[in-house]
Amino acid sequence: MQRQMLVVSDPPQGKVDQQGVAEALGLEVDDTSPKIRFAAPEVLRAGDAARAIPFAHLLRDTGLRVVVVDGDQLAQVPWPRPIASVTFGPAGLEGRFHDTDLLVRYDEPVFAVYCRPPVGYARPSTPSLAAAGSGLAVAEAIDGMTILDLYVDRPGGLERVTIADGVTDFSSLGALRRATAAENVDAVFDECRRRFAQMNVDARLDGVRPRRRFVAGEAGFDMDLRKHYSFGTLLLRHALDSISPDLKDLTHYEYGSRLACAIHSANKS
Repeated sequence: MQRQMLVVSDPPQGKVDQQGVAEALGLEVDDTSPKIRFAAPEVLRAGDAARAIPFAHLLRDTGLRVVVVDGDQLAQVPWPRPIASVTFGPAGLEGRFHDTDLLVRYDEPVFAVYCRPPVGYARPSTPSLAAAGSGLAVAEAIDGMTILDLYVDRPGGLERVTIADGVTDFSSLGALRRATAAENVDAVFDECRRRFAQMNVDARLDGVRPRRRFVAGEAGFDMDLRKHYSFGTLLLRHALDSISPDLKDLTHYEYGSRLACAIHSANKS
């Protein structure tokens, strides 16, 4: 199987030739506006390098900011592991995952992805985290929560530390604690920005309502192919499945966090 390369939008966008974008994407001009305005990265095309790279150049010529991401980078991002507790210790952020203690030192390079639903958002029913086990089931259980993902390069590979508003115990934060769990994630985020010397942040999913993913046969599901590779379309699901079957059913925040991490890695290389 040929390696999939993803052409991903990299908002915020500046001045863009909307007609040129419409022609490149094969859309009506009015249908391009949501893609240009959307705050978070989205896949615009998937294919091998011989197709993806010229397509990315075509979009860049219209003024659209895009990044070419190797699909393998998306697949290699670890699944979320929401920590049970968080503390700011003298040397770094201390957490506990099941029976394992972890430490993210303040002098380590950290890439953070922050996800928060809009005010008034009501989470749909999700599986219990206690019964989730690992992998996609965990991502489903926490989708739509306020989440802070910390990615750290370690000798054994990329490590991901997830702080989630409905999961992590914030009682050890003392004066940092706020009124609600979601606000406590905000307090941890603010403190991380203050303490970590080398921290890059992607907060483009702050205020973005999690979209529904494609569900085969679901009554009333929007099958509008003009959306192409937008989250929730069958076309995107097929593209992700061609990279890895583990990715085809990603939730929106999991998809967004992985894309942000993969973009960050692509921009470093």
